[in-house]
Amino acid sequence: MLPVLRMDRSVLKITIFCVGLFLLLAGCAKEVYNVEWKGVVADGYNGRPVAHARIFASASYQENIDQTSQINQYTLSDEYGRFKLVFPRAFGLTLKVTAPGYLSGVQYKLVKHSSLEDTIYVSPLPFNASLIVRKMDFSVFSSDIPFVREVQIYDGTKKNNGRKNSRRWGFDFLSGRNTLNLDSADIWVEINEQSGKIMLYASPEGGIFPVLDSSANDFLLGYTQAPEKGYQKSYILKGDEAGFFVLCRNGVNVAKMIPEDKICVLSYTTSDGKKVEEKGIRFNYLFQPDLKNRLSFPVSASVLNIAEVPDSISN
Repeated sequence: MLPVLRMDRSVLKITIFCVGLFLLLAGCAKEVYNVEWKGVVADGYNGRPVAHARIFASASYQENIDQTSQINQYTLSDEYGRFKLVFPRAFGLTLKVTAPGYLSGVQYKLVKHSSLEDTIYVSPLPFNASLIVRKMDFSVFSSDIPFVREVQIYDGTKKNNGRKNSRRWGFDFLSGRNTLNLDSADIWVEINEQSGKIMLYASPEGGIFPVLDSSANDFLLGYTQAPEKGYQKSYILKGDEAGFFVLCRNGVNVAKMIPEDKICVLSYTTSDGKKVEEKGIRFNYLFQPDLKNRLSFPVSASVLNIAEVPDSISN
């Protein structure tokens, strides 16, 4: 009987090995190519689409028989909550969705088909945690940093010998991004060529309310109620402002803008010999998405525990 038992164990070991190898190969075979994933981000409470949600996605694929790698993508949902991402290959997706006024969440999705359609539901934040906070690291420069500025571009290496072209970057608090389209900006700057003074401008339905005689930290934590009236369409920057309340272009939402303690000036030359000068204001901000409490900026955990903005994902 003993030889038979030993033979059965040997057969069992071989069988387990073969099954394991089969499952490993089968797992590799499940990788899908040319994956297109599109869908809608929706409110988990009422089902309405969530516009301008940030979607960070990492696609896992089998690089070789014993190693996996990732391809990272980033996108924003449009005004109807729709989004689309494309990956050359994947067997799984890891997703992080963040949106103003909603809890962020991480999901994992197994990829079985090249065409994927989903509705991603996000849960609204309670009021005392709904405040959107953006605090940046000003010691490094990143395109993610809120930065309203005027850009001067000169033909030639010396600005006095070249033809000048200018453009302005504003900031869109409703979607949380810098924009060259001033029709979708809530605030932007213009620089007077003669005096060098910086003028802040608001949208037609918006406004600017400067806060003086205070520190930036006091303005951040101590001013918990935005004013209803007194907003200006334009304002000359004096340099001693603790910050600004900004009425957005929809005439409803309000942001609290805390500028850097100095004017940011960048100067560089492009690869085609053009000299570029950028001058403006970098800033942190708080944005209140809760329209029922649109003027409230409460001192709560969401303000005191200031979170950094996620790093952009690149391939």
